[in-house]
Amino acid sequence: MTLTGQDPSLLRRLNAAAVLRALHAADELTLTQLVKITSISRATVEDVIAGLPDLVQEVDMQVGDPRPVGRPAKRYRFRAEAGHVVGVDIGPHKVLAITADLKGRILDRRRTSVTPETGTADRIAATRAVVRRTLRAAGVDGGQVRALGVATTGVVDPADGRILISDRLPGWAGVDLPTELKGLAEGPVLVGNDTNLAALAEHWRGAAVDAGDVLCLLAGRSLAAGLLIGGKVHQGRNGAAGEIGVMRAFGWYTAFDRFLAFGGSDRVFEAVQAGDAEATAIVRAFARDLAKGVGAAVLTMDPELVVLGGGLSGAGELLAAPLREELADLCLFPVRVVTSELGAESAALGAVRLALDHVEHALFGV
Repeated sequence: MTLTGQDPSLLRRLNAAAVLRALHAADELTLTQLVKITSISRATVEDVIAGLPDLVQEVDMQVGDPRPVGRPAKRYRFRAEAGHVVGVDIGPHKVLAITADLKGRILDRRRTSVTPETGTADRIAATRAVVRRTLRAAGVDGGQVRALGVATTGVVDPADGRILISDRLPGWAGVDLPTELKGLAEGPVLVGNDTNLAALAEHWRGAAVDAGDVLCLLAGRSLAAGLLIGGKVHQGRNGAAGEIGVMRAFGWYTAFDRFLAFGGSDRVFEAVQAGDAEATAIVRAFARDLAKGVGAAVLTMDPELVVLGGGLSGAGELLAAPLREELADLCLFPVRVVTSELGAESAALGAVRLALDHVEHALFGV
């Protein structure tokens, strides 16, 4: 694109975005380094910085820093504390809220317990309360929150964040979370499916940081899959991409009942470690049934990586290894299978990342 004297506002915006991106990516930079990284003139960089006092700060020399010869170089940093985001995971058994600054550094996390039978009004009230608690603990006012990300179970309308379908929470379908949670943040309320956002979190700072095409499973009593293609969440036309758990014919519900009959998944995996043949057969049966649906998804998207999350991910290789073997028999090419590095926080962290993506687009986009 050729910029001329007729494009002064666009040119200013491009310059500001370039300077902010460079500072956001570093701890601090000198004026000379900023000029080199952005390919913008020194005078223009100085003008940009002068126009962004809320987001850019000059860094003073610290006691003990080596004294330079001549005039010290000016150094600047991105003020990550100039705004905040909150990520919330609203699930059947918990509501978890995490507050972070504009670089994604976690300042506080708060959790409250709910049940699958908790009514919609009470679940929303619990969400509002736990968000306020984390903001209070982090010393952040709601007016400083530039975006609130929400992860929740069910199919989420990609257009407006309403819950379209939810078979795990009675009365949850039809809930308009952006409206229900309005007022908790100065910025927008952004809603996504919990499994999709768990996949986004694994790509951000979990097991999938080195992979762009990722299939993330949340496996337990129910099953769902989140899809990343090129590092971006793939929701599908109706927001239902990855909802393979509705295909009950694959049989993983029956397989999970075997866990319950044995005394629960923890007891099963403890027995597997002890060499118990019955427990080993239960895990193998679950992996076999799981692989039928997962294998179809793997053959469809051909991912670089499958991340096993959810309630059963704590079993680690005790479940990942048999799943990997079953997929090898079903799929055309081997696929890496690893367990989540983020555990029960994955969806909430994905909601943080969703909020950060919105803020960064506003700051760095043109």
